[in-house]
Amino acid sequence: MGKPTRRDLLRGTGALGAAVVGGALGTPARALPRADRADRADRDDRADVVDVAVIGAGVSGAYAAWRLLGPEAEDSRILSRLRRRRRGPLDVRLFEGSERIGGRLFSVTPPGMPHLHAELGGMRYLDNQPVVADLVDHLGLRTDLFPVDEPQNLVYLRRHRFTQGQWGDPQVVPYDLPASIRGKSPDDALSSVIETFVPGASTMDHQAWDKIKPTASADGRYLYDTGFWNLLQEAVGQEGWAFLHDGFGYGSVVSNVNGIEAMEASVADFVGSPPPQYRYLLDGYQTVPEELVRQFEAEGGTVRLHHQVRRIDRDRADGEDVLVLDLIVWPEGRPLRVRAHHVVLAMPQRSIELLDPDSFLFTSDRFLSDLGAVVPRPASKLFLGYDRPWWEDIGLNAGRSVTDLPLRQTYYWGVEGEQAGADPANRNALLLASYNDLRDVEFWNELLTRPHRLAPVAVTRPPRPMDASASGALVDEAQRQLRELHGPDARIPEPTSAYFQDWVQDPYGAAYHFWQVGAKSWEVMPRMRHPLPDANLYVCGDAWSTGQGWVYGALSQAELVLEEHFGLPRPPWLSPGTYLGA
Repeated sequence: MGKPTRRDLLRGTGALGAAVVGGALGTPARALPRADRADRADRDDRADVVDVAVIGAGVSGAYAAWRLLGPEAEDSRILSRLRRRRRGPLDVRLFEGSERIGGRLFSVTPPGMPHLHAELGGMRYLDNQPVVADLVDHLGLRTDLFPVDEPQNLVYLRRHRFTQGQWGDPQVVPYDLPASIRGKSPDDALSSVIETFVPGASTMDHQAWDKIKPTASADGRYLYDTGFWNLLQEAVGQEGWAFLHDGFGYGSVVSNVNGIEAMEASVADFVGSPPPQYRYLLDGYQTVPEELVRQFEAEGGTVRLHHQVRRIDRDRADGEDVLVLDLIVWPEGRPLRVRAHHVVLAMPQRSIELLDPDSFLFTSDRFLSDLGAVVPRPASKLFLGYDRPWWEDIGLNAGRSVTDLPLRQTYYWGVEGEQAGADPANRNALLLASYNDLRDVEFWNELLTRPHRLAPVAVTRPPRPMDASASGALVDEAQRQLRELHGPDARIPEPTSAYFQDWVQDPYGAAYHFWQVGAKSWEVMPRMRHPLPDANLYVCGDAWSTGQGWVYGALSQAELVLEEHFGLPRPPWLSPGTYLGA
């Protein structure tokens, strides 16, 4: 066989997009009021060269579009030049292949629980993630603390059941651990191992990590060029690694990804000192991009849902270079061509790979290499609603229990009557029955009634609806595992509602990403923000960030694109000294 072409490497489909769940699932956390966009003729899109086209209405795209029409945009020389050319306000358009705003922020309100929201995508943020915390405060969105590990919550590993308060008892924990981590919780054990490679790691901030990444080493090997699993196994052996994998609840965290990046992520997200404080959005995380888009439209921005970008090319208009977007408008399947002075791709890795392989950006070997510098990781969630919080009968109220069953993590989400403004007599309750990743995702996918929903998107049909229905077989198996996890004293009723979401489905391709072994994030990130120096094309999102899997990563990269390549000053609600990364 000859050397594969770029078309061979990228072949699969040429589509981008997703769609919202239908009414059978309950309702979105908050409906997004908007004008009847279908009344606007497509000739408006063809009539002129758009100033900025933002592709993807997830949180990074919504944020970029919002900032481009915000008050700081008046101080941008680049945007001022575009306004002078237009002799009027900026024309900024946000294109989204699906029928919903939010991307991997997907909040569904179950029937009978108007104050609870099943977060099928992102569900929380850290109070030390400045862009997110400051933005949420600036938008006036309601938040509360998000509990995780409570001492009375359960651990069920190797068919042994104990509480999280018993991690320190070697007689209870069913692992033959080395002395260096014996008697420690998985969090404390992982932190101590990381400290052996990077002394002082537990108190390092983002900027301190960035300073050491190019040079940090162990036994003559750069940590960025060594797999984290390999490092952990050398430090604590296979049994110690199995303890961390099983007890931590996430297989991805201790998998063989970029060693130094995995260490920073573990410290920043889970095991740092002081321990991270998590918060959640009381009205659903999806309200963040929804509110950004609402304000964007109020400032004159245009949103085009059901507009699926398939290809990007170059052209000339009035003596200037422009970018050409070929789109499909669904459900009709009509082709549409839009020209733009600047294009922001607010898209994850898989969505970019689904573009037509003849798109001009794929002619760059450097871009293809950087595109592959991150590895996708699958994760899925199963929410179950009940007519009562049965877990309270056995002394469990909030936070999570952990198991090595395919459930992996179970969060006691909330009781409707205990929410602010709710009817106290309403005892309907919501459980995140399973939050799992990697190989456990495969277990649950085999129980879907329509496994084709995970198949690749086809160019010739509309984006597949985001079908979060859970089959009876899947729910029955989850109920069985919940009984095993919680023991004979738990009386678990039949669920009243069920929602399942696996983010490996196209066009997302993954729930989150990790840096590949050998990737130099400090070099790749700025290149990805502006991958082709001679084209006004930019990429933002959490995939190529040091906040992978978090809204923080998406927003920090979007903000850097705006500051570096559009000349926007930092907004006043965000501290000028806030470090956003390389």
